[in-house]
Amino acid sequence: MSKCISRYRINDQIIDCLYGDDEFFNLPRDAQVVSQFGKFFTCSQRNACIPYRLVKDGICHCGEEFQTLCEDENPELIDAKKNISFQVVCDSFVDLLPIIIDGGNETDETECEQWSCNNSYTHCDGHWNCLSGFDEIDCNPTSLLNCSSKHHRCVSVETNRLTCLPLDKAGDGNIDYIGATDEPSLCQFREDLSRWGPFYCEGYFETRCIPITALCNNFNNCLSNDDERFCEKNNLTTFTSICETPYASIRSNAEKFICEYPYQTERWPIVHFSLGEIGSSSEPILHIDDKTVTQHSLNTRRYEQLCHRGLHVRLWLDKKKNLTTIICLCPPSFYGDLCQYQNQRVSLTIQFRSLSDVWRTPFAVVISLIDDSYDRTIHSVEQLMYLPIRDCQRKFNVYLLYSTRPKNQSKNYSIHIDFYEKISLAYRGSFLLSIPFQFLPINRLAVHLNITSDRDIADSCSKHQCVHGQCIKYMNVPMRMTFCRCHQGWSGRSCTIPHHCTCSSNSLCTGVLANNRSICVCRIGHFGPRCLLMNPVCQLNGNATCKNGGQCIPQQEYVHSNKKYTCICRNGFTGERCENHDVKITISFHKDIKLPLTMLVHFIQVKKSAAHERATTFKTIPPDQDSVTLCWSHPFHIVFIELFNKNYYLAVIQRLYKRSLFINKRIDSKYRCKHISELFNETMVKLHLVRRIKYYHLPCQQKLSVNLSCFYDDVHLCLCENDGHQRSANCFKFEHDMKLDCLGQSSCENGGRCFQDSPNCAQTSVCICATCVYGKICQFSTSGFGLSLDAILGWVWGGVWVWVWV
Repeated sequence: MSKCISRYRINDQIIDCLYGDDEFFNLPRDAQVVSQFGKFFTCSQRNACIPYRLVKDGICHCGEEFQTLCEDENPELIDAKKNISFQVVCDSFVDLLPIIIDGGNETDETECEQWSCNNSYTHCDGHWNCLSGFDEIDCNPTSLLNCSSKHHRCVSVETNRLTCLPLDKAGDGNIDYIGATDEPSLCQFREDLSRWGPFYCEGYFETRCIPITALCNNFNNCLSNDDERFCEKNNLTTFTSICETPYASIRSNAEKFICEYPYQTERWPIVHFSLGEIGSSSEPILHIDDKTVTQHSLNTRRYEQLCHRGLHVRLWLDKKKNLTTIICLCPPSFYGDLCQYQNQRVSLTIQFRSLSDVWRTPFAVVISLIDDSYDRTIHSVEQLMYLPIRDCQRKFNVYLLYSTRPKNQSKNYSIHIDFYEKISLAYRGSFLLSIPFQFLPINRLAVHLNITSDRDIADSCSKHQCVHGQCIKYMNVPMRMTFCRCHQGWSGRSCTIPHHCTCSSNSLCTGVLANNRSICVCRIGHFGPRCLLMNPVCQLNGNATCKNGGQCIPQQEYVHSNKKYTCICRNGFTGERCENHDVKITISFHKDIKLPLTMLVHFIQVKKSAAHERATTFKTIPPDQDSVTLCWSHPFHIVFIELFNKNYYLAVIQRLYKRSLFINKRIDSKYRCKHISELFNETMVKLHLVRRIKYYHLPCQQKLSVNLSCFYDDVHLCLCENDGHQRSANCFKFEHDMKLDCLGQSSCENGGRCFQDSPNCAQTSVCICATCVYGKICQFSTSGFGLSLDAILGWVWGGVWVWVWV
């Protein structure tokens, strides 16, 4: 017997088919076929697919691998084991899974003869990466005991007190001190540290590493009594450890050292690219107090329980007789005198993406729940203001309620979304979202919507007979389904139903709700159901809220935020009030460097405990000049110039980012980044990356490369820098062949390529034209002329540039 089930029930851990076929279904690899089944997470080990809602849900669905790691629960750690990272190479911890190369097993810890164990990534990281712990010398200054340089602190087996450990006795394979703190590699487990601990001793049945909470608890966990012998008698009860937090103030020096042993923390296998101490001179540090507790009286709690999800309000019935009662104010999703019933509704989570030409344009977004009746009834509506410069990463959540309880099951419902420019109220287009499983009382939808370019005007049509309106094509529906966009004062499927608009004169009336209330779209600075109220925040301080010509946009009245407004800054300025100038960079080139008509400028922002971010600006070089000037408003620490294809020059490196800075840099040959084929012989270049990367420090240390500032391979860009001991390489992953297509909405003509700053938060985009083509969107061609005008017209692009974030 066959049975049809929803595609959403495939591999959902619930058997719906008689033989469990739905739970052993392997999706084909064809992208077009997979798209029909929705988005799934691929388990590479099992060659199976699971819904994304099962990823990181606390349960391993792909099966455990790599020492209890799970692919769907620890994807970042799995990736670190499969792909080599420069930052953890030769640090005495095996992070990479063995790779068979020429018959031998190679990892990130093999062939490390040319790699110093004490480098910028291992020095003072809390772990002995050098056998003797030399990389941790003088990293934890303490007043417990003063030791000379090249000594560690340990607890003596003879005196049970702190003493100094000479470096030549550290990591020599002999346990000389309590807890084997002179041989930390015995207990330096990474994944298992949470299960074991950093204190080493002989157990009753086996050699063991025990946690510090098992120390000084009046119970012998070690045969030699090492876990109790150094402890002071503090009259603690059995199984109560001196290393527990409440007893920190009564610990002896030896107890403090052991309990606060610096190498007891887990080593996280993911280490990000760093320049050492980085920061920003202008970014404030926010102090968040997470201990704030709101206390409620017993009566308040009783009323909260009475009103379930709602708020209780005391209502005066008779002021003279002092008669009151408690009523409940319910949230949109509940109703009833006690908010005890759930409303039938649609819960919508929506995120917008836009092209760069609308980066500074505020939009009014009108979201309506409609049915398919002749009246095209609007059951409920929600309005949002979307400002790309502020909300590009934000997710909006709205509830849309049906106008009747229960909803009319004979009708089909959908979500209609209109976009208007908030300043001019110009119409920009509409989207239609279908609601699956309409029989359910509650539906949840999550969507991404792309706001089109300001060059794209909503398509009109002639399919619908719109009596008092205009036929418009939806922007996201296959086959471009159409609808009638009615003129003001008209509604219905064909715009034949009149209604009276009650919106203010300077607003836009877009329709009428089922309860006969007008839907009003307000201009900037106005709000309210009829747009009759004004927000004066931008008129304060003599209209000087935003500096340097910035435009003030009031915050939405129903959005909870400490910021009451947002400033849209003019080009060249940044900051919350546009008070800062962008960083201005002037780059000039030596006469021996051959310059193309265009170049790419790559900005690298280094982040603490996070992956670095890259941004790229496209810049045209006028034919009669050897310098360019550009402004940049985002934090950065490294700047590379790319001339032609993969011809890189190091322009700027700074550990501290400063705003409103003026940088002048002259580029000559010593700043060129060489390809590894120029630094290594052919045999070395052909080595597998896992083997070849172990030799990347050598080019920076060779006498013939004393002026080498950077080099690159197919995966990395590397700096040659002084780490305090010698020059060494510092590499980060860099995508040499970046591709962004402006959300698939490129308007570039004649084969021009569209570049934008980000897939989600595009601030600027530009068309890169092919040879013999020019113009803002590459609309003009010089083909057919005997003399190419590319060089002559190059000056036109002198001020155009693009950002690409990866």
